[in-house]
Amino acid sequence: MADKDVKVTEVARDEDAALVGGATPAEPENAARTENSGIVQPGLAQTEGGQAESEKSEIVEPEIVEPEIGQPGEGLPEAAAEPGETAPGGRRPWRIAAALGAVTVVLAGFGVWATLHASNLRSSAAQENTALTDGPATATVRREISAAVNTIFSYNYADTAATRRAAQRVLTGPAVRQYNTLFALVTKNAPAQKLVVTTRVTSSGVELLNGNRARLLVFANQQDTRAGTGQTSYAGAMFAVTALRQGGQWKIENIDTFSG
Repeated sequence: MADKDVKVTEVARDEDAALVGGATPAEPENAARTENSGIVQPGLAQTEGGQAESEKSEIVEPEIVEPEIGQPGEGLPEAAAEPGETAPGGRRPWRIAAALGAVTVVLAGFGVWATLHASNLRSSAAQENTALTDGPATATVRREISAAVNTIFSYNYADTAATRRAAQRVLTGPAVRQYNTLFALVTKNAPAQKLVVTTRVTSSGVELLNGNRARLLVFANQQDTRAGTGQTSYAGAMFAVTALRQGGQWKIENIDTFSG
């Protein structure tokens, strides 16, 4: 018994010395105690619970794949175009606007050209037509043609031949043939009706005067008197005359009665 007490005392002494010296108790005994006690350490419980929740979340929640930034066309729709860039759908309105702008510029240029061209034509025509710039020449042609009209359209049934002779001096070109055709009817009908016709030009205007050629618009009144009855009638006439200057004298070249 004394030997056993001595051994127990030595063992207890050795354990105390180990505790004092900072020695760690044997791990197998602590692990056994922990397993036998059934107590779960907090850190281990949290880790196992987190793994369980992670596994559940991986099973229940679907995985969301976010598209990478800068790669349009994958996942979400393509973002709006940057300022200064034109989206494919917006190119057509810009092209239409540009085309309309080009057409406007072309039309404006054509309008300017047409205005200048018309001005040049008017300037050229004004240089060729001296009816408004040469007063004395315009007055001369008006005076001589008015007198010629009074002569060829005035006659007396008693002496139509005198009128014919006077007309030949103021007519030229196609007007001679026109007048002869017309005056043939006068020569036939005037003696029977005893007509005396007096023509007076009331107004005339020079439309064109270019050198030795002119065109005039003439307004005239005619007085018809029947010698047998004394009846008098009046009529107005309007016609255009083309005149030609020959030998210093203006003569009627053509008569346009606007009869079609």
